[in-house]
Amino acid sequence: MGSRNTGATGLGLRVKRLFCRRTPVLPSLCVTVTQTHHSTMPTLGPPIDRLRKLWLRVHSLRVAIALTVVAGVMLASFLSYVEQTSDLREQHIAQIHTEMDHLGALTALALREPLWQFEAEQANSIMEAAFVNPDVVSIDIWDDKGTPFATRKRTAEDPNLVDATTHVVERNKTMVGKLTIQMSTAGYLRKVNEVRMQYVKHGAQISLGALIVILLLMHWRLVRPLEELVEASGRIEKGQLDVPIRHVFRDEVGALADSLEATRLALLHLIAQLESRNQELTDANEHLEQRVAERTESLERTLLTLERAQEEIIQTEKLASLGRVVAGVAHELNTPIGNALTVASTLQSDLSDLKTELASGTMRRSTMNQFIERSDEGLALSMSNLQRAAHLISDFKQVAVDQTSDQRREFDLAEVTTEILNMLQPTLRKSGCEVKKTLCADLVCDSFPGRYGQVLTNLVMNASIHAFESGATGRISVTIAAVDADTVELVVADDGVGMDDAVRARIFDPFFTTKMGRGGTGLGMNIVHGIVTRILGGQISVHSAPGEGSRIRVVFPRVVSG
Repeated sequence: MGSRNTGATGLGLRVKRLFCRRTPVLPSLCVTVTQTHHSTMPTLGPPIDRLRKLWLRVHSLRVAIALTVVAGVMLASFLSYVEQTSDLREQHIAQIHTEMDHLGALTALALREPLWQFEAEQANSIMEAAFVNPDVVSIDIWDDKGTPFATRKRTAEDPNLVDATTHVVERNKTMVGKLTIQMSTAGYLRKVNEVRMQYVKHGAQISLGALIVILLLMHWRLVRPLEELVEASGRIEKGQLDVPIRHVFRDEVGALADSLEATRLALLHLIAQLESRNQELTDANEHLEQRVAERTESLERTLLTLERAQEEIIQTEKLASLGRVVAGVAHELNTPIGNALTVASTLQSDLSDLKTELASGTMRRSTMNQFIERSDEGLALSMSNLQRAAHLISDFKQVAVDQTSDQRREFDLAEVTTEILNMLQPTLRKSGCEVKKTLCADLVCDSFPGRYGQVLTNLVMNASIHAFESGATGRISVTIAAVDADTVELVVADDGVGMDDAVRARIFDPFFTTKMGRGGTGLGMNIVHGIVTRILGGQISVHSAPGEGSRIRVVFPRVVSG
C-alpha cells in the first residue's frame, strides 16, 4: 500500500512538473494546481471527522430505505385497520339486537308457567340462565297487572351503551306478564382493541422481516459495491490511478464501475499524452498545428465517450420509469393483499372459537349461523381483493414484458393503453391528477408496444410534473383514435399552466427542463421524440399557450415499417 501511494504521488508531481517546466504558456495553471492541492488537504480534527461520518451514516441510503419500508408497512396496516373497524360498532350493535330479541323470545316462552303459577324461584332460575350471556345487564319481569314479579341486574361497563327490548309473556294466547331485557353494546370496544393489537403485532413482524431482508440484500447488492466505488473515486481524486476498478455485479452500479475504470484508463492515457506533448513543447513551438490536431482527436474520443454515457443515461431513464411503475404497483397491491390476509386471520380465529364450543358441547344454532354468515362475507371480501390484486399483476406483467423486451408484436392499442394507465394510476393519484380516457376500440397495431408504452408513460408523467403548480390538481386526458385506415393518433392533453414559445421551441432538446432538481431530468421529451420518429415511424407535435394547458399529438402507422 505504501509503494502504491508513493507511485501515485510521484505521478502527480510529474504531471505538475510537465506543466510547469520550461512552458511559458502555462504558469497560471501551475499556480492553480498548487492551490488546489493545498485546498484539498484535510483541516478538520478527528472528533469532527467522526461526527461527520456519524451524520452521513444517519442520513445514508440504507436508513432512508429502511424508514420508507417501515412507514409503508405501518401505513398499509393503519389503512387496513381503519377499513376493518369503520363499521365494527354497527355490526356489533346489530348482533346484540339479534341476540337480545332471540334471548327475549326464549325467556318469554320459559316464563309462561312460572308467571301463571307465581313461581318466583323458578323465574329467578330462568333469569340466572339468561345471565350466562355477559352482555345481559338486567331482566325485569311484571305480571299481567303490571306488578313487579322478579328482577335481576348487573353493573354495565358503560351505562350509555345499553339497549333494551320488551316481550309479552302469553299462555294459551292470554297475556300473563311482560319481560324487559337490557343488554350492553360496549363489547365492540373490546373487539376494536383486539383488532388494534393484532394489526400492531402484524405490522411490527412484517416491518422487522422486511427490514432484515432489504438491509441484507441492499448491503450485498448496493451498499458494498457503492462503498468500493466511493473508495475508487477517492483514489482517482487523489491521483492514485494505478489501482484497477472492477465491477462486483453486472448491473447499473457495475456499469458505473466500468465507466470509472474507463475514466481511469482515459486519465492515464491523457497523462501519458500530456507528458509527451509537453516534451514536444519544450523542444519547439513550430509544430503547433500538429499538436492542435492531436488535441482535436483526443477531444473527439472524449466526445464519443460522452455520447456513449448519454445513451447509458437514456437507458437508465427507461429503467427508472419502469421502476416507478413497480413501486406504484407494489404500493397498490398492499391494500387488497392485506385485506385478504386480515379476512383469513379473522375466519381462522372464528373457526377456533367454533371448535372450542363444539368440543365443550355448548354450541348453539345462532353461533353456527353467525359463523356461516361471517364466513360468507369474509370469503366474498377476500375473493374480491384477490381478484383485484390478480388484475393488477396481470396488467403489470404484460407492461413489464413489453418495456423490457422491445419485441415487435400485434396488440390492441386500447388494451395496451389501459394497462399502462392502470400501472400509472397509483403515482397519478398521489400527485392529485385525474386521468380521463377516450379510447377507440379495435385498433390493432403491428409495432413495438414497449416503446409505445414508454412514450405514453413519459407524456403522462411529464404532464403531471410540469403542467400543474406545486400542490395544485388538474385533469389529464388521453385519447386514441384512427386517423385513417393505416394511421392512428395518441393525444395527451392537460388543463395546466401551459408553455410559452421559448419553452415550446426547446421541449425536445436533451437535458432541457423547467424543473431541474424538482422532478425533471430533461430527457423525457427527448426520448419520446426519438422513439416516435425513429422506432414507431411517426410524428409528434405540441400545441400550448400560457394559461391554456398543453396538447401533444403523436401520429404513427399501425404497421411499423422495417
